[in-house]
Amino acid sequence: MPAKKFYYQFLAGLLFLLMLMAVYAPGAAAQTTKSVQAYRFGSEQVPSVAGHAYALKETVRQLIEERRQREKHMPARDYSREIIVKWKKSSDRVSKEALLKKCAAEKIHEKGDLSLLRVKDREEAIAELKRSGRVEYAEPNYPLHMMYVPNDPLFFDQWALHTINAAGAWDKLAPNQEPVIVAVVDTGIDFYHEDLQGRISLDGAWDFVLNDSYPLDLDGHGTEVAGVIAAATGNATGIAGTAGRQNVQILPLRVFNWLGETNIYWVSQAIAHAVDCGAQVINLSLGGPQYSQALADAVDYAWERGVVVVAAAGNEGGPVFYPAALPHVIAVAASDEGDGVAYFSNHGPEIMVAAPGVDVLSTDAFYPEYTVVSGTSIAAPFVSAAAAIIKSQLPGAGPDQVAEIIQKGAVDIGPPGKDDYAGYGRLDLDLVAAQLAGAGTPGGGGGGGGIVMEPGQILQIDFNLPVKIDGNTSSHFHLLTAGGAELPCTLYFVGEVNTGETGGYTTFWLKPRDALAAGQTYTLRVDAGLTATSGQKLKENYNLDIYVQDAAAEQLGR
Repeated sequence: MPAKKFYYQFLAGLLFLLMLMAVYAPGAAAQTTKSVQAYRFGSEQVPSVAGHAYALKETVRQLIEERRQREKHMPARDYSREIIVKWKKSSDRVSKEALLKKCAAEKIHEKGDLSLLRVKDREEAIAELKRSGRVEYAEPNYPLHMMYVPNDPLFFDQWALHTINAAGAWDKLAPNQEPVIVAVVDTGIDFYHEDLQGRISLDGAWDFVLNDSYPLDLDGHGTEVAGVIAAATGNATGIAGTAGRQNVQILPLRVFNWLGETNIYWVSQAIAHAVDCGAQVINLSLGGPQYSQALADAVDYAWERGVVVVAAAGNEGGPVFYPAALPHVIAVAASDEGDGVAYFSNHGPEIMVAAPGVDVLSTDAFYPEYTVVSGTSIAAPFVSAAAAIIKSQLPGAGPDQVAEIIQKGAVDIGPPGKDDYAGYGRLDLDLVAAQLAGAGTPGGGGGGGGIVMEPGQILQIDFNLPVKIDGNTSSHFHLLTAGGAELPCTLYFVGEVNTGETGGYTTFWLKPRDALAAGQTYTLRVDAGLTATSGQKLKENYNLDIYVQDAAAEQLGR
């Protein structure tokens, strides 16, 4: 069953236009002249990409270095003193110059009615310009950053990361200096893998089979799990790990022998060892049908000390295996690229969440060093990585709080509400990250009002009655600019279906396709006619004003 996502209809036209651009853009490059003049530093000749495509590598290196040197000699920018001004058509040159002098403003650049100014006091200058009546607007020139897309060559082959919206989440996270340790209790790890360099914690690494500190992977399974969690991201090599650029380290603990056999004792010992060595998350891509008190005690030992335990549900298509079936364990089912639950995934009331587990690309201990894997074993590490990300932003979060954030960060892919196959739904890392950023939350009920948000946050909408879910639900929600233009958004149903109701949710998230602009005001409109499961309807439109602030700018002004 498809995920509960609804996209506004007019997106189709935009995507079609972009597709045409992608098809026809290369034609322009094909028209370039074959005879290209050599680029010289300081010349007025502007180098073109097409013109230098076949140049000697040394020439390209020289060009890059020359341009780097030019940029190094440019003065540093102080964005706290820069403003953008759009002048009214009626403003003449003399009056503008007089106003600039009054504001102690220096013109950096001007094109048409738009000026970039450097001022001594940004807020005072903006206020003076607005008071003059000669400007359409005056606003800070906030710095922008690139939206992060890893340069790992196989990133675009990782359907699983795209499905869980990992890249969107990474841009919302603050870097963590102290590493989050994820213990992988498995077959060991390939210490020499190119994509795991700098991602392995040697402090506490242990081989429970050979009883030494060298848990080298003789099977490949543990290396596959580790790669999903924390393969180096942005290193121009191989794949990207789910943890992205966060400081997440893998603690390898080998409990399987070369035949793929392990036992309750080794696993229980490994869990306790992981806790004692400072692991904050433990991944258990293993299991069996028998209950074990020793295993339950080991899990309780971890839980009591604030450690998150994540386990694979099993691949038999039957009841959930242990340790996933134990209390205090996040049990993970496997989903496929079509957002259905994999046929082999074990099921039962213990399932909390699903994650990609079919044809997942990951690191391998053997040539060619990357492989495609299926199973709940490979689904669990996506959730372990999500737990590690949560701990990187909220170091004090306990296992139950982490589990709740993951639960709310799931997209329902089955019947409304929690079910025995996908739990609360398929993991969406962007929804997890949105909770860590603290999304703006308007109160339930009618009457309108206003809230303050930051760019990139998701708007949470709470209703006092569960809303009926049908094919028209998303058409009642609109996000509008100050000029009344509608923005493309995605509507999510959040959490568990309301007890005793059929197809009803009280909490929704509205996620803009693009980050909202700082300093701008938007309006959320919920149309009259939205129907509760009780049959009651919203009698009039609900309007909510949203002001978008810039967190960095707010800190600067304090």
